This record gives sequence, C-alpha cells and structure tokens, in this order.
Amino acid sequence: MFPIHDENRPTIKPYVNYGLLAVNIVVFFFFFLQDPIRMQVLEYRIWEYGAIPRDIIQGENLWTLITSMFMHADIMHLFGNMIYLWVFGDNIEDALGRVKYISFYILGGFAASFVHIASVYVALPSLTRVPYGWYPTQIPSVGASGAISAVLGAYILLYPRARIRTLVFYFFIQIITVPALYYLGFWFFYQLMMGFFSLGGLLSGVAFWAHIGGFVVGVIGVKAFGIRPRPRRDVVVERRQVTPSYISPKYKAPFVDATVEGDRVRVVAELPGVDETDIEVRVAGWELTISAEHGETAYYKRVVLPFTISPQVQDFGFKNGVLSFTVNRIT
Repeated sequence: MFPIHDENRPTIKPYVNYGLLAVNIVVFFFFFLQDPIRMQVLEYRIWEYGAIPRDIIQGENLWTLITSMFMHADIMHLFGNMIYLWVFGDNIEDALGRVKYISFYILGGFAASFVHIASVYVALPSLTRVPYGWYPTQIPSVGASGAISAVLGAYILLYPRARIRTLVFYFFIQIITVPALYYLGFWFFYQLMMGFFSLGGLLSGVAFWAHIGGFVVGVIGVKAFGIRPRPRRDVVVERRQVTPSYISPKYKAPFVDATVEGDRVRVVAELPGVDETDIEVRVAGWELTISAEHGETAYYKRVVLPFTISPQVQDFGFKNGVLSFTVNRIT
C-alpha cells in the first residue's frame, strides 16, 4: 500500500510543512547531483552528517542528530519519506500551529534517533555475523522517517476517521480509500513486527525502532498536551445517495465534498471511469448537480447547500478520476 493523498484538507496553508519538504529535497539533490553516477559525494556526506550510534553514546558529534534528519540514502528513500510527509504533515501543522509543529517535528526526530540507538545496542548480542566488518553501532542512520513517524502518531489520534487514498499493488494496481486508523494502525503493526525481528539479530537497512519510537512519541505528545484538531471552516459533505425517479438505477452516487472558503465554494468529486467530456455540472439556486456517463459507468449526485450560489462554474479541472471546480457564494 502506498498513500496518494488524504481527504482531509487543512484550514491553513502548511508553509512549515512545505519548508520541510523543500529542505529535504534540496539537501539530497545538492549532494546527489555532484556525482549522480557513483554517488560517492552523497555517501561521504552521509558518513559526515549521519548520526552514528557509537558517537552519540560517547557524546560526540551530537549535532548530527539534527543533520541526519535531512539526509537520505537514495532517491527512493527520499521519495518514500516525502510522500508521507506531504500526505500527513499538513494536518498536524494545522492542529499544532506553525511554531509548535516544527518543534514537534524536531523533538520527534530526536526521540526516534535515541530509540534507534538503544535498539542497536540491544540487538548486538544477537548478531552472529558482521557484514564487511562494520558493527551497527558504527553505521550512520539518516532520514526524516523518525520525525515523520511522530507526525503519523499524532495523525492517528487526531484524525482516525480521515480517509486515505491509497495505491494498492495486488495482482493489479488499484486505488482504494482506507480510514487513517486502519492504514496507520497496519503501518505501525508492521514496524513493530519487523522491529522485534531486528532485535533477534536480523540486520536491515531500515531503522524500524526509529519509526516505532517516533510514532509512540507522537501519540504521547498529543495525549499529554491535550492537542485537538483546529475547528474547521464551514464544510458541507453530502454522502446520502439521491436518485430521482427519472434517473436509471444504474447511476451511482459519487463522493462529493463541498468546502466553503469565504465567498467561494470548492467542490471535489470522485468520478473514476469517466472522461472529462462525459461530465455535466449544473448549478441553480441552492443546489448543484453533478452527472457523468461513460459506457456502463454512470454517476449522479445532487448537493444542496444552505445558501445560494452563482451558476458560473470556475477553475474546472478533472485528473485521475477526481473532478474539482469552484462556484461563488451569493450573499
């Protein structure tokens, strides 16, 4: 499973989250592009800026606890971490506020690093062989995943019912919607299972206990400080299927989310299986109607708003089965 996006938009622009994404990406490519074939520059910097457990235990190079959070081993390592930060980080910034969010992120990363270091020393007696003569205590750990795991821990408590659009690879590729409670619960169970295997001497390039530690710290932080989601702006979500008598039973009611932002109403609808030319949007008075038909696939949805709206549809877009547009609120 791989998250694409969540259907839980923040009430503020997540500028801190954007900044964290940018810093991680810029740092990686700054070193990677200096030697993209052999990646020797990147490897050297990982040893320089990564957090080496033995050094930290001896009180040396403690500054690497911060720098290691912004270093990544390869493009896939970077991409995997950044997609999770992109999907889940904006809502935690929304709940905490910008200053608290950056503090929460950094402290979560610190905690994750210390839990990882502790797990390395716990696992040492179980090692039967040491590859290339390097003990785990001598290998630097890098990546934002520990701090991001704290974000995930906060998310599962604050938004357990938020729906996560997920790409699933199982015989064939499909996109499904999974509640955050189940998605992140399964993610944590997997980290925990692999973490205990690693304590038994199973060497891995993944710092599972950093993920576990960050996640637990995120959960504890939310509970200890009584953090609550920020009150939402007016949101009208119509989920009740409405099929008029003159509409064929073959029509399905798509998910439609209408969000009121000042004098504008942003509408998002999921219409997989149709083309943009198949879609018809009608706006009149207090309601808007979305319909589409392509072969055997047909949709119909009527959404009634608590105020009148302009009949002019703006910012119309359709991509990957998701329709979006805006209309103006008439006051």
